[in-house]
Amino acid sequence: MLLFMRQNTKNSQNALFLHGLNLMPELGPARLVKLSSTFSEYEKIYGSKEEELIAAGFEQTLAKKILNHLKTINLEEEAEKLFNANVSLLTPEHNNYPKLLREIPKFPPLLYTKGHMNTEEELCIAVVGTRQLTNYGRAIIPDLIGPIVEKGITIVSGLAFGVDAEAHKQSISKQKRTIAVLGGGLDNSSIYPKHHQFLAQQILDSNGALISEYPLGTPNFKQNFVARNRIISGLSVATIVIECSLDSGSLITANHALEQNRQVFAVPGPIYAPMSKGPNNLIKMGAKPITLASDIFEELNLENLEQEKENATIFGDTPTETCILKLLSKEPVNINSIIKISGLSPSETTSALTFLEIKGKVKNLGGQQYILSR
Repeated sequence: MLLFMRQNTKNSQNALFLHGLNLMPELGPARLVKLSSTFSEYEKIYGSKEEELIAAGFEQTLAKKILNHLKTINLEEEAEKLFNANVSLLTPEHNNYPKLLREIPKFPPLLYTKGHMNTEEELCIAVVGTRQLTNYGRAIIPDLIGPIVEKGITIVSGLAFGVDAEAHKQSISKQKRTIAVLGGGLDNSSIYPKHHQFLAQQILDSNGALISEYPLGTPNFKQNFVARNRIISGLSVATIVIECSLDSGSLITANHALEQNRQVFAVPGPIYAPMSKGPNNLIKMGAKPITLASDIFEELNLENLEQEKENATIFGDTPTETCILKLLSKEPVNINSIIKISGLSPSETTSALTFLEIKGKVKNLGGQQYILSR
C-alpha cells in the first residue's frame, strides 16, 4: 500500500485502519472505542475471528457484519481518496488531537480534518446561535466576538447560517484562524450548507480548519448535527450562545458544555423577542450573562492572555535555551554579548540559538544579531 505509506507512522497507519471501520454506519464512536479496548491496534481487528468480536461484547449478527464489511475495504483506495481531498486523519494518539476533546465523554476516536490543526493546547471558545439572526444579534457579534478573536482565541462554530457564519467571519476579517465542525463529510460535494462552500474555503485560507467525525461523502443527516454539537463544545473552554429559540440545537450544544464541565455564557435579550428566549432561559438556569467581551475574559481569567503568551517565550526546553531566551528581547543582541553575559561557551550558545531558531522562538537578523521572534 504505497500511498498509505506516505504517512508511515504507527499512529497514521492505525488511523487508516480505524477509518476503514468507521465506513461502517453501525459502528459509531462508542463501539469503535469498545473495539480499541479489546484490540491494542485496529489493524488486528482486520484479522480477527467472529468469536473474538463476540468475546469483545458484540452480538453475533453484528460481528458477522463487521467481518464482511472489512472484506470489502481497500485501504489503499481509501488513502487515495483522503489524499486527493486534502483530508487528514487524527486520533487521540496524535500530538495535535485537541487536549480538551480527549477529556469529554464519548470523545470522537477519529477526526477527519482539513486545513491546519494547531497544538493540542490551543485555546478555543465556541460561538453558537440561531440561523435566523436578527439585527440585534447581528449588532452584538462584532462587539462581543471581535475582541475575543483579537486576544488570539480560536473561535469554534458549525458553519451554519446566522450566528455560526458571522462568528467565523469575525476571525477571517481579522486574519485569524477559526474552526468549523461539520455534520457530514469534508469533501466539497458534502459541505453543508452548499452556500457556505466559499466560507469554508476562506476558513482554510485563514489558516483555520474544518473538522468532522464522518467519512467523505457522508450526507448531513439531522442526527449528525446533534452529535457534532458535543465536539463544538468539547473543543472549547466555554460556549457562548447568541440568540436562539427554546427548541434550538444551540441549546443542545450548551447542555453538552455543561455536561463536559465547561462554562456557558448567554447574551440576554428582550423578554418578548423569540430569538432571546433561549439565552434568557439559559441565564435563569445558571448560565453566565454577558454583555461585553471583558465579562468573558474576567470569568475565564484571560485578561492578561497576551502577556502570558509573551512570557511563555522566555522558557526553553533546556536550561541553556531558557538562559538565552531571558537575555533576548525585540531589540537585536549580538551573539558575543549573549556569550559574555550568560557565561556559556561559544559552542553551547551557537547550538542553542540554532535550535531556538528552528523552533520559531528566536530570529536571526544576520550579522550574528538575534531577537525574540514574538
